[in-house]
Amino acid sequence: MGGGYLLIILVLLVVTNGITYGASQLTSDGVSYQKNGETITVKQALDELITKSSKVDDLEEHAKVYKYAYLADAVKVGDYVDYNAGEWKESASKPIKQGEFGGYANGQSKNNSVEWCNSDSYKTQLKGWRVLKVVSNQVYLVHAGQPECYYHAGGGYSEASVKALNDRANEYKNEYADSAHALNYEEAKAITGSTSSTTDDLQKTGDYYWLATIDGNTNLYGVGFTGNIYGGGNNYSWGFRPVIVLKSKILTTGKGTDEFGQPAWTLIAP
Repeated sequence: MGGGYLLIILVLLVVTNGITYGASQLTSDGVSYQKNGETITVKQALDELITKSSKVDDLEEHAKVYKYAYLADAVKVGDYVDYNAGEWKESASKPIKQGEFGGYANGQSKNNSVEWCNSDSYKTQLKGWRVLKVVSNQVYLVHAGQPECYYHAGGGYSEASVKALNDRANEYKNEYADSAHALNYEEAKAITGSTSSTTDDLQKTGDYYWLATIDGNTNLYGVGFTGNIYGGGNNYSWGFRPVIVLKSKILTTGKGTDEFGQPAWTLIAP
């Protein structure tokens, strides 16, 4: 308040140490007391208290720097992150015609996987979300497995399928997500730097899955059960792997576990 922290009183006179002050004198710089032989005004005491309080606030802010870290600075490619895309609100059978998604059940976690999409000879047990890449201060997550299946038919449907896959990825966004899309050829190949078979389970899931990229021959690229990347895929129900681009400056407090008990980085909004 103006006037040097004007003291609010209920009486017009106050007696301190035998000295009577008028109401007009009762301001924080007009009232003083003795401390260790030194005269201290109430204003000085209040200023000191406010300064100490500010220092405490500063210390708390500095402590946050050590308690939290930017997720982009902490993770590496392949790490699991405790991202939650929610659960399905309906059931859908495995798709059998162009443009259909399915293979999931009502109440099933979207972070889990459909075990197989085309043939039970090729299966995946992978689930959760993993770091695909880090660009500047944004972390890209890819579903570790395949939360649902998609049917792509030949005969000129490639552009429609790429759009459908990318649009569908938005169904996996939550409050931490900045954008979403389907895993594409460039991103899949960048995992190992090769289109050959691999043991790297960031690329190899154990089942077949689509990539949201046209192979140049009106079909889509896909990834085989051995992790190899090839073109010419059509007329199949294969897996779909959404990619989530997290908002910039997402924080973490370190590693905990995700809903499947896997070691995973925590997420904290900035």
